[in-house]
Amino acid sequence: MINCMLETMRSFFKYVILFGSLLSLDLLMAQVGINTDNPTTMLDVNGNLSLNSSLLILNNGDNNIPADDHSLFTIIGPTADFNINTIQPLAEVDGQIITLVNTTPYSMTLKHEDSSGLNSILCTSNGDLILKGIYTTVTLQYLKSIQRWITVTFTNGESSKKRIFSSQGGSDIDTDSLDFVTMPDMALTLTPNNSTIFVSVSLSGIMDVLGSNDKPSQGYGDFRLKKIVESDTTIVAGFSNLATDADFRSSTNTAWNARLVMFPIAVTPGESILLQLEWRVLGENPGLLRSIPQSSPGRSHRSIAVFD
Repeated sequence: MINCMLETMRSFFKYVILFGSLLSLDLLMAQVGINTDNPTTMLDVNGNLSLNSSLLILNNGDNNIPADDHSLFTIIGPTADFNINTIQPLAEVDGQIITLVNTTPYSMTLKHEDSSGLNSILCTSNGDLILKGIYTTVTLQYLKSIQRWITVTFTNGESSKKRIFSSQGGSDIDTDSLDFVTMPDMALTLTPNNSTIFVSVSLSGIMDVLGSNDKPSQGYGDFRLKKIVESDTTIVAGFSNLATDADFRSSTNTAWNARLVMFPIAVTPGESILLQLEWRVLGENPGLLRSIPQSSPGRSHRSIAVFD
């Protein structure tokens, strides 16, 4: 009798254990609903979601920061421009997402692939990401497989504003050089916010109708635009314009006009560049090429503009 009861109890407990195991497995595999009885995804929230923020006190210059168990960080502390070099993620976490909010008026630069390597940032521009203006934000996500953060999205207080840089020549200039020489007043130095800038150049003037030995001129003006980054010089565009086509002696100078309109140039955001225009004369017995807005503003001008 006792043995029969013991066997019955053993069977009962086996069923209890089996049912508990199945119930635990079902709970582990179940979809979770918050404020809903019928979740349709692994996590279904019927309502609002709040992420508590945490203060992140940084220094001027370089910063290597930890990302604790918060997802939203407000940055305070810097009294000058500052950098974020690396971010330490939570241990063994893949896909961690954080948002940084700069509450200072100073520029926040996310250093692309910092030299320390691990836990550095891969910026979408393939270069440093410079965010200017108070309350600029950036959202990043950690990829455990490559041990790097990627920029998901960002806002920039100044990048949305179109910046225009320009220079206009007001003095009379001329050249008869067969080699390229710098054209006065046609240079701009800037630090772009965007990876592509657009350059427009507009030039006009006259060429003397007689060239060397007092013979008729058949010449043209030749122009080129250079991009200079530190000691690296690149020719980015060239254009020319017929300046004279005289086959007889005349006392009337011939006008010329040359344009380069919204030409795109690839640049690195945050890297200072110099754009410089050069000119020369070419052709058959070219005369003196002139740009004389001071003495003849109705026939001459020169200007360069950059749209960032």
